[in-house]
Amino acid sequence: MTITTKNNDKKRMTPEERKVKVEELLQEHVDYFHGNIPEPAYIPKMAYRPTGKDELHVTFFPSELENNTDIYTEFVSIDYESEDPKRTLYLLKYNPHWKEEYELITSNSGFKRHMVPVGELKVINDVTDRGSIKDLHVSAYEPIGDPETDRDIVDVLKGIEKALLSINQKLK
Repeated sequence: MTITTKNNDKKRMTPEERKVKVEELLQEHVDYFHGNIPEPAYIPKMAYRPTGKDELHVTFFPSELENNTDIYTEFVSIDYESEDPKRTLYLLKYNPHWKEEYELITSNSGFKRHMVPVGELKVINDVTDRGSIKDLHVSAYEPIGDPETDRDIVDVLKGIEKALLSINQKLK
């Protein structure tokens, strides 16, 4: 929804236009939140690789992090268009130490934001997950377990599998 003028200068979205775009993006995930998370902090963000960093990051304003709540996000362009065909929904678990742990940067226009490495985001679901859940005749957006521990369990199981394969090879 970027508007170009005769001089090819881009006009930024108004706060109202941005609010409409965020609401449209949220509609993809509303069934996931329905009944599970009454008022989610859904804040779509641009993911980018800052100069001098090896990993993608997203940035949050201090006002977005100080609410003592988990944040749900997905990756969008500067015009709030989804950049992920799978519409992956991510969780940034509330971190009470965010002021110390997330690097503070100041934009050229003077806005202060905290950089969060994308690796700290937990994948909640995407359209392919929702499709497979529907095929099993289960509520398409019913949360399955706790995303915080589920990801850890998957990692542990992968480690166990690796160890068992190694033991199996040594026994042969």
